[in-house]
Amino acid sequence: MTSITSEVPGEPDLSGRHSEPLGTLALAPDLRIIPDKQSASGGGPDGASVKKRDGAPHRHVHVPPQGTSNLRRYLAGGDVLALGAAWGAEVLTQPTSHLGQRGLYAVVAMLATLAAMYRAGLYRSRVCALRSLEAVRVITASIVGTAAFVVCGLLTGPSEVAGPIEAGTAAVALVLLLRWRFTRWVKARRSASNFLRTVLMVGINEDARGLWTLFNEEPELGYRIGGIVGQRTPGSPWEDLPHITGTERIGQLAAQTGANGAIVVASALAPDERSTAMNQALLAGLHLQVWPGSYGFSSRRIRMAPVSGVPLLYVEPKRAAKWQLAVKRGTDLVLALVVGVLTAPLVGLAALAIKLSDGSPVLHRSKRVGRDGIAIDVLKLRTMVPDATTMMVEVADLNERKGGPLFKATDDPRVTKLGHLLRATSVDELPQLWNVLNGTMSLVGPRPALLHEVEHFDAELCRRHEMRPGITGLWQVEARDNPSFSAYRRLDLSYVDDWSLGLDAAILASTAHEMVVRALRTLLQLATRRRETSKTPVPRPVQRARQGELAPSGELA
Repeated sequence: MTSITSEVPGEPDLSGRHSEPLGTLALAPDLRIIPDKQSASGGGPDGASVKKRDGAPHRHVHVPPQGTSNLRRYLAGGDVLALGAAWGAEVLTQPTSHLGQRGLYAVVAMLATLAAMYRAGLYRSRVCALRSLEAVRVITASIVGTAAFVVCGLLTGPSEVAGPIEAGTAAVALVLLLRWRFTRWVKARRSASNFLRTVLMVGINEDARGLWTLFNEEPELGYRIGGIVGQRTPGSPWEDLPHITGTERIGQLAAQTGANGAIVVASALAPDERSTAMNQALLAGLHLQVWPGSYGFSSRRIRMAPVSGVPLLYVEPKRAAKWQLAVKRGTDLVLALVVGVLTAPLVGLAALAIKLSDGSPVLHRSKRVGRDGIAIDVLKLRTMVPDATTMMVEVADLNERKGGPLFKATDDPRVTKLGHLLRATSVDELPQLWNVLNGTMSLVGPRPALLHEVEHFDAELCRRHEMRPGITGLWQVEARDNPSFSAYRRLDLSYVDDWSLGLDAAILASTAHEMVVRALRTLLQLATRRRETSKTPVPRPVQRARQGELAPSGELA
């Protein structure tokens, strides 16, 4: 998705930029927590029109955040925590004779870093939505803080610089780590319809319907459409939302719905309507975004190329250098070999446990579609009962996936007890390292689809087969638990269209982190259950009395 965002005073901090495929973050100072019921039903007051008010044009006043929804404060708090840990370690590891002095220098370094981060826009959407730009500016801010520490030391005499440089490096690592974790937390909260930002959708056509589907099925993006500017369309999904037909009263509709932004669907409006809509939105103090309808092109390939002040967008061609593909394949071979050797004992123990629990087979081979549409055998440790494939009809009603041929059931009765553990820790996926070594798969790529699933794919989605399927991929780290098929489609095609070595590295890092978190969570749950089971008293067997004797209750047997 490509958008043009206005630079208006009071820009929402980290308000959603969806175009960056990995780790997109969207926050705003006037974010509000939308209750699940309201968010699911579309929310907002119902009404067909907004009465025109007398007087001057209405200027929308931003609604302050409700509850504890000021996400910028949380993000700043995480930055302070990370900087404090890095510079505090530097102070505490030095001789105690200069502890107070170096502690003061550390405070100056922290304040200088935070000021540089604020000046660099690290609490605004246009920076935090782009991970590479965010990282560069965090590094620059840390250099400022490190220089402040060194200068303070030089003012009082000779000072070594190795320690401050180490602290500055640690500060960069901790800040980026906590910001990444914060992004994951925000996305999880938004998936539950919290911290959503209300916007108006200006213009109605097929592009608008696609935008509605995107926001409605992927709430983790952070948007909630609260009002419509355009003709009411019977049977449309936004039929019950407040709406106006003209673009002159956008500010009034925003005030009615509590929206603080507007998204103009450019293809749905005539040139004069589009100009009026944008001017009215800016006049009302709304945060304006324009959706040109360029599906299939992310911000990685789009550059602003103005001609005599006219904002034209330049779309770079999709190309991958041969040396990059060679590096990707070399990385696959090295990492698959190293991880395979290190995890071989673990796979052996898991295979033995499967054999002892319910017999053979230990491995499960499934026919899937690989690169260029060629069928491949994908290996996994068996986590289901041996006859699981014959039980599909019985579990069809448990499918949680929507709008496509994919299948997932959280409480699938075909999964064994051991299988639940293997899936939670991703140990069942380790045999696919062999697929990577023999060239049928890659470490990162679109997840290999089953043959019957591909039968339902259109020609556009089949472009996912241009690359080797992967053990992990963009969809797995961004929307693994999202039941929407549109998220699966969008993210797989986004990976194919915008692949880079940096994107692969980010996906691998996210996957490693998620695997560790899920494994620790699973082990903690098992330990808790075992502790609760050990505390449960075992009932003593009741002895039956012989005929004519008194039973333990005192009654005659």
